[in-house]
Amino acid sequence: MAEFLQEMEVLGRMRHPNLVKLIGACVKLRALVYEFLPHGSVEDYLKENPRLLTWQMRTRIVYDICSALTFLHSIKPEPVVHGDLKPANILLDANFISKLADFGLCRFLPGGTASAAFLETHNIQGTQWYIDPDFLETGKLTAGCDVYSFGITMLRILTGAPAARVYRKVVRAIREKSLMATVDSAAGGWPENVAEYLARMGLECCEPERENSKLMKEISTGLQDILAKI
Repeated sequence: MAEFLQEMEVLGRMRHPNLVKLIGACVKLRALVYEFLPHGSVEDYLKENPRLLTWQMRTRIVYDICSALTFLHSIKPEPVVHGDLKPANILLDANFISKLADFGLCRFLPGGTASAAFLETHNIQGTQWYIDPDFLETGKLTAGCDVYSFGITMLRILTGAPAARVYRKVVRAIREKSLMATVDSAAGGWPENVAEYLARMGLECCEPERENSKLMKEISTGLQDILAKI
């Protein structure tokens, strides 16, 4: 019930083009009614129909989710952490616009700004391989937890590789100068500069000593420039 009420509260209060829209709810039945998103999740495409997600579409998905996270982390007086970002929770509408969904694990952070706010908890929740190691070690839920998950998600969208090994796979590919052999060829002919940008930004999102807010702004600006040239 707690997760149900949390999701209802967050989505009932917030509107953003890249957040799934809550249309209605029934507390008695614990039912939430969302907008119809006919194309399912990004995870479905990565596993079953990767050729239907071109590199242009994948780049746009990353940008859309970056925008959604930036919005959540900038909410005042309490920023919101999604808490379970992964391709399975990124849904696609009729025009393949990305919508961040499943806010059952989201939390409001006391403290005012996302860079300073955190919530201490002994109840570590999320999806294995997408959870920030700092969160596992300290129990402090921060906006950075979403940034880490975003990094793993970005690398998965780029390569199609499973979350369990995608970070090491991309690190090795960059070290061995074999990134273009590592990206998901089902997406079509990735431009080398786009693939390298997504790989570098994805890895930076997973670095322990990252400046989360600054990094997300850098990613957003960089992707805007890339998308403007597509």
